Amino acid sequence: MPAPWYEQFFGHDYARFDRHPDTGREIAFLQQVLPEPPARVLDLACGTGRHAAPMSRAGYDVVGLDLSPVLLSRARKKRSTAQWLRADMSRIPLRDGSCDAVISLFSSIGYFDDESDNYRVLSEAARVLRNGGRLVIETVNRDFFIRHAPPQSWFWQGALTVLEERRMDPLTSRSEVDVVVLEGGRHRVYHHSIRLYTAAELATLLASAGVEVLDVFGDYDGAALSFDTARMVVVGERR
Repeated sequence: MPAPWYEQFFGHDYARFDRHPDTGREIAFLQQVLPEPPARVLDLACGTGRHAAPMSRAGYDVVGLDLSPVLLSRARKKRSTAQWLRADMSRIPLRDGSCDAVISLFSSIGYFDDESDNYRVLSEAARVLRNGGRLVIETVNRDFFIRHAPPQSWFWQGALTVLEERRMDPLTSRSEVDVVVLEGGRHRVYHHSIRLYTAAELATLLASAGVEVLDVFGDYDGAALSFDTARMVVVGERR
């Protein structure tokens, strides 16, 4: 049986071509909506620690959780006081109510083929939150994707040329992206597949898990969500 797509995708090439020029703006937003330091924050699918490390330096008690050993190795090299955990985000190895906040950013939900597994990620995030704790989810706005996402795109990062071909399955509501990385006359192929949600779907799932949605934004500047905003930022509270 082949390994899940995410075990192949988040490796050395991803660490090289992953680009996030707006991380500082994203952290500023988080500091506005999360409890103040030294609140304990769980960063689900923390990757290279681009949020977890600077938030720990700002005084937060941060736990960064990811499954990729490659990305975690890079996170551990950053200056921080964060605790790094390698684990499956659908089975969070933390106690009930042990976190003041949980963040899941850059489309880190919807990875699993089975919808019950995707729901378990949300329910696990709710489980480790204390009552009144905050949950922030930032992901693709499904409505925008259907209307505006180009079927093909490419970009350059250092010595890499990255080509992407994407499609949407209307029955499963999954974004399927084939990624080709070109370097030095050779190429490597990866696949990326996530379940996309509307704001209404996500709010319903979160309510079922015990999280009330307080606000939904179209970006980290607080713009209103619309069919023309590419991202969706959901702020919820454990009740």
